[in-house]
Amino acid sequence: MPIFLEPDQTFEVCLDADQSKPVESRPVFVCLSQSMRGQRSILQAVDLLDEKHSIDEIFDATISELKRVVVGWRNVERSFVVDDLDNLLTYREARELLIKVAYNQRMNTNEKKD
Repeated sequence: MPIFLEPDQTFEVCLDADQSKPVESRPVFVCLSQSMRGQRSILQAVDLLDEKHSIDEIFDATISELKRVVVGWRNVERSFVVDDLDNLLTYREARELLIKVAYNQRMNTNEKKD
């Protein structure tokens, strides 16, 4: 069924740096599934790095998209507050997270537990 017919669907995303951690304690971000409109918005923000924009413009666009798509997290040592995203993530991590969300790249939950 098309995503837009079931709004507010979520999925979990894990950063590459956390992939080796045990599944049950691995930090994950809960993100909204994206239709093409949402994907376009995310990828436009990610592509600003390749154009002539100020650091403030690039970071503001990145933070704005993060706040739009990240709705929670698990296994993070603080309560979820959307305004904390720019204090929690590096720019590289934020870009990685946004790219995974843009492509609705879900975390693999079928891994063997150690």
